[in-house]
Amino acid sequence: MKSAFPRKSITRALAVVLAGVALGDASAAGPESAALDKIVVSATKTPHTLGDVPVAAEVITREELEARNVQTLQEALEQQTGLIVESNSSGWGDKGKMSIHGMDQRHTLVLVDGQRVLGGHQDGIDLQQISIGMVERIEILRGPASALYGSDAMGGVINIITRPAAEKPGFSGTLTLGSRSTTIGEVSASGGSEKVRTCINYTYRESDGVDKEFDIYEEHILQGTVSLDLSERVDIDLKPYYSFHDMEEQERRQERFGLNALVGWRPDDVSSWSFRGSVFDYNQWTLDRATDYNLSDYEVEAGYSRVLGDTHLMTAGYQLWSQERDDEGKNMQIDQVLHSFYVQDEIDLSPVVLVLGGRFDMHDDWGEEFNPRVAIKYGVSDDLTLRASVGTAFKAPSLLKLYGDWMMGPYVVYANPDLEPETSIGYQAGVQYRVSEAVSVSASLFRNEIENLIATRIVKMGRPPWGMYWENADEAVTQGIEMNVAARITDDMDMRVGYTYLDTEDKLTGNELAYKPAHRVVSGLDIQLPADARIHLEANYTGERWEDEENTVNLDDYWMCNVGVSKKIGQHAAVFVKVNNVFGEKNIVDEYDIDGTEYLAGIKMSI
Repeated sequence: MKSAFPRKSITRALAVVLAGVALGDASAAGPESAALDKIVVSATKTPHTLGDVPVAAEVITREELEARNVQTLQEALEQQTGLIVESNSSGWGDKGKMSIHGMDQRHTLVLVDGQRVLGGHQDGIDLQQISIGMVERIEILRGPASALYGSDAMGGVINIITRPAAEKPGFSGTLTLGSRSTTIGEVSASGGSEKVRTCINYTYRESDGVDKEFDIYEEHILQGTVSLDLSERVDIDLKPYYSFHDMEEQERRQERFGLNALVGWRPDDVSSWSFRGSVFDYNQWTLDRATDYNLSDYEVEAGYSRVLGDTHLMTAGYQLWSQERDDEGKNMQIDQVLHSFYVQDEIDLSPVVLVLGGRFDMHDDWGEEFNPRVAIKYGVSDDLTLRASVGTAFKAPSLLKLYGDWMMGPYVVYANPDLEPETSIGYQAGVQYRVSEAVSVSASLFRNEIENLIATRIVKMGRPPWGMYWENADEAVTQGIEMNVAARITDDMDMRVGYTYLDTEDKLTGNELAYKPAHRVVSGLDIQLPADARIHLEANYTGERWEDEENTVNLDDYWMCNVGVSKKIGQHAAVFVKVNNVFGEKNIVDEYDIDGTEYLAGIKMSI
């Protein structure tokens, strides 16, 4: 019997992952053929092509981002079905947050090369802190993923894979100018030797925003990779990160520092070890020093994968996650520690592939959580694939909710050390069909049942200050369907359309969840023009949704239409123009940044 996991192939694939080397798109006659050759790691923590991965996943490549002249990470994710992205999600400097399948923003785990990133208001992650110029690909997992990733992965996982280091010297730069006094500058450089390779990127952004008296900001982001090949079987990647965000009119500043170290060791042709140690530090402060705090994450992870016999690929690992909060504004110093063990078996019974896995998390206060996952892939034919999965997930209470008492306006917010994690069970089933080399379609059903949602209970007795208490009080359900069509209309024209139907319910009140549109459409058209020119068109629809939990105020639906044109100039330069929100939509309650037509123009150079 032929091995389902050829030893040489899996060894090469594992080496790709552990060394941090990203593979680009393969050329093909149609868009689906190229998409199926994309490499994805996050779905199983082992390398697969999208066509073979047993768990549903999606990948956005660097080439696709460049074709759209994407400027921020939130813009990169706006064209994905099942995702809701807020470009500007608060007045605290959060320039983008995201939710998956109607889950809250705090239920999406955001990683960079497997490392948790920090910094965002109300447990969410500010997406714009990651420079788009450093992105090699974005891997998207929809649905519960705590079986591999632990806390926060209730709605799914976004793993940003950064650009690999390079031996060959290279340099690139981009300058973008636009309305709202927007300026974006990026500079990247790479080079090294056979044993030591480097890549570094610096990004600068400034903008007046919608309201110059309130939104004006500037930010600096510095990211890089240093790769060391110690031998044919041992390699090391060091990935430093720094960013500084300044909102001058608000007198608010944010600073982030991170270091992610990854070691890959391949002792033989059928097994591989991975080791990761990281630190991420987030500081936020204001001129009056009233809300100053520091949040630090420390992670250590060891993973092992091995081919067993002809049908099994076993993966197991241990992770230590420690978090500390030093909050001067609230006069508190608090911390927590989690120990985690996970195991997974990928069983190839071609044409069926079965994935069985689970993770055990142990917290120093609220106790233990076990989260299993079962997934199945059935390759009916070369053109037709069926996938289904079920799994549980959880979101740990934040340090502030567990241990912090503090004042917020007229309220005293009381900590609750007895809080339990928010939990969910999620189901997914989908079909992927390649109609021809030029046309593919896919559809999937999803359902998430969520319990122990943490909510606030307000007690008003007498004059303020009144009491605000955290408690596990809410339950909810989100369910729906996603559909996608991708087609190559001609050799010079590609199109794609995605539709999401979302149904939500607060189980305690019977109402729909606020700000969750029932219908959403994303679409794009790419046209290759003569003389190395290209045009990219987007038309996205967001349906009606409720503004309040009581379902008394209904928000209108709207369309967002964008157009971009780019032109190569010789071998080393290109210019582009983008017009976002062509028809001037504005005054959208849950999308503050949508405020009329926005113009951008820029030039790219590389050598």
